[in-house]
Formats: sequence, structure tokens, C-alpha cells
Amino acid sequence: MIFTDSAFLKSLEGCEGFDKDSFEQAHLGPAPVSIRVNPYKQHAEVTKSFQDQSPVSIPWCEHGYYLKSRPVFAKDPLWHAGAYYVQEASSMFIEYALKSVLGDQSGLKALDLCAAPGGKSTLLASMPSFQVVVANEIIHSRVPSLMENAIKWGNPRLIVSNNDPVQFENLPGYFDVVLVDAPCSGSGLFRKDPQAYQEWKPELPEFCSARQKRILNSATKAISEDGYLLYSTCSYSACENEENLDYLMATGDFESIQLSIPTEWGIVASVSPRYQAHGYRFYPNRIQGEGFFCAVLKKKVESQSHAQSSPNQTHVKLLSPELSRWVNSEFEWISYQKENEVYVQLEELWDDINGLDAVLKLRKKSLRLGNLIRDELIPDHELAVSASINNDCNQLDLTRDQAISYLKREELNGLEGASGWYWITYNGTGLGWAKMAGGKFKNHYPMNWRILKQN
Repeated sequence: MIFTDSAFLKSLEGCEGFDKDSFEQAHLGPAPVSIRVNPYKQHAEVTKSFQDQSPVSIPWCEHGYYLKSRPVFAKDPLWHAGAYYVQEASSMFIEYALKSVLGDQSGLKALDLCAAPGGKSTLLASMPSFQVVVANEIIHSRVPSLMENAIKWGNPRLIVSNNDPVQFENLPGYFDVVLVDAPCSGSGLFRKDPQAYQEWKPELPEFCSARQKRILNSATKAISEDGYLLYSTCSYSACENEENLDYLMATGDFESIQLSIPTEWGIVASVSPRYQAHGYRFYPNRIQGEGFFCAVLKKKVESQSHAQSSPNQTHVKLLSPELSRWVNSEFEWISYQKENEVYVQLEELWDDINGLDAVLKLRKKSLRLGNLIRDELIPDHELAVSASINNDCNQLDLTRDQAISYLKREELNGLEGASGWYWITYNGTGLGWAKMAGGKFKNHYPMNWRILKQN
């Protein structure tokens, strides 16, 4: 793309690391393509399937890879299975930032406050430090995409909520890590989305900065003492980045964390003008990725957590032998029902989930097994794509062509099997369910997730 309005470029003058000529040149080329592999779903099969793309590791993300070109992801069964997530490389830096400050800590609670469509939430859920990750989205219309990606990722520790940030003030000091990837002016993504550049106006960054401060006011109250705030935007504007760090530092509640970053990565270190808080800038002319900013702050003040387990009227019990055969026996599970719908949750998370459920509007808090009809479980699609499914389920592994046909919700012809439910997989990774009855397989892939035939 070509910058036709000098107002945008002029607004970046004085920003640390900004070089007008090379910045413009970088926007004339295509954006890099990158994916992040799900470590709980056939990692080796995914990387093997991309060998013709010459995958190159992203240095700041353990499971991140650059691809040499952009394939049609919607026609890849492994993408539909949640075996990997298509994510911009710069934003994957949050993994390195958090690993730098958390070390080998475990059992932590994390909140991704502005989560949709779910890239950063699924990244957090893949890190062993976190016992539970709450992926929150305030905008109702964006929740379905977050739900879909959370379900496909298949990690039972990933919870989805739909709340205004102010509601998290009712959970003071509850989270060890809060990620605020704030709604912003989006200038870091102009190369990928030229239309966003056409909509940019000089007053937009200041408008966004004010909104970001309101979000941060609520977010910071939910952080525990010695917990961390990871603040990020996909904007270059100082008023959305370094100046907001000063806004946080002025409260006296935080200390800024300086990260050790290899110089060869090309990431630009910056400091805020008043308090010299440390931030990190990503420019497309310096790194293989899009524009991004992030910073880590540590909370110094004490907060008392009010997220206590609340009485739950739902009848819960340990899994019956009939239900336990559907899920991984490595973990202890609790089951409960809502009418005929059966759900399971990790026993170790039960108190946490109840405490959160008493305060937040949770859209996904458990793994939905399916409907129990006359003592027979009708398995749900969520179970099929869960990393917690029992791999000893009656399985039918498809070829690529068969998998594409299945994902289009077409008939499964030429396949044989005994009567009953079959876990449909591709390269060992779950896609959904089909039922053999009357000598014919019936395709049970969700209609609203199917590949449209014209694609």
C-alpha cells in the first residue's frame, strides 16, 4: 500500500525507532504469514503438513512458525480441527514477555480482557504456567468467533466470558496476569488491512487512548499483588502506548519491567516520557511481522481477592463409567447436567469456576459432552475437537479428500463400520462425529461451521 496522506506519517515523527523511508518501503510488500501450533493436538502432524511451506520458527514463540506463502487455510482439515491458529507473528511476543517474568511458576490465573477472536487467549491457554485462563469479550457480536476458536483449541482450562471491563472490579486481586490487548487505532495493521488506513483520522489515536484508560482503570483492580499487567496495542501512536504507561505509573501501583531481548530480533525498546517505563515497539521494516507495542508492569499494592466459591445448585458428581469412557482418564472430572445436556469440568477447577460464575456472565465454563437420551450419550461437537477426548473412542480417520467432504457436511460414501457413533479424525486429530445406522454414515458436523461448497 502507498500512504497518500502525510498526516499519518507525520504523527509518527519522534516515535522511538520510526524511520519514514524504510517504513513506507515495507508497506509496499506483502505481510508475512505465520501460524501457531496447538501443542496438545498432533504438533508433529501439523509441521509435517506444512513442509512445502518451508516453515521457519518464530524466535519469541515456542510453537510459532513463519510460512513462505499464504495457503487457503479454510481448505485445511487441521485448521478446522484447531490444530493450529493463524496469528500475526508480532503479537506472539506476549509468550516471551510472560515467560521472562513468570519463569517456572504454575497454577496461575490469567485474564485476557479484550479477547476476540481468541489468538492471545489460546496462546495463554497453551502455556503451562496457567491453571485457568478467562477469555473475555465485551462486544456481544464478537463472542461467537471467540467461542468457536476456544472450542476448537480444545483446552478445558480456557473459559469464555462476555462482560464489561468494569465488572472485573468485583474480582479485586484475583488474577496473577491480566492481558489488555486494547482496542486501538489499528495503525500497526495497515499493511494487512489498507481499508483501515482509509478510515484513519488524526484525532482517532487520542479517542482510542481515552477508551484504553477507562479499560485499564478496571483491569488493574483485578490484578493480585506482585501480579502482572501485560498491555499491548497494534498501534504506533505514542498516546496509545508510552503515554498510557505513564498514566499507569502515575498511580504508584506499578513498577515497570525491563525485558532482555536479543538485538538481532529487531524489536525497538522505548521508554515513556515521564516515568521512563519500558515498552517494546515492532515495526514491519525491522521485524518479520506487523506493527505492535507491548509492555509489562508489575503490581506493587496489596489487593484482597473476593472471588470465593459460591453455593452451586447444580447437582454434581464424579463421572459414571458410561460417561468416563469419553474423556481422558488422566484427569479427575466432575459432571453435571442441565436438563439432558451433560457437562464435565476438571475437579481441580471447580471452586474457581463457581467463584467466577457468581460474578461474571460465563459463556463457556465447561466441556459439553452431549445430550443424554435414555441413558445414551449423543456426543457433542465440542467433545470431538477437545484435547481431553479419550482417544480410544470408536475412531474413523479420513483421507484429506474425505475430510474436506466431511467438513462440507456432505454424505460419507464408501465407508463401512458397525452401528454407532464414530469419532471422525484427520491425521489423528478430531474433526467431529458421524453415526452409522442402517448401513449408512450420517454426517453430524455443525451446519454453521461447514465449508461452503463454493469455496
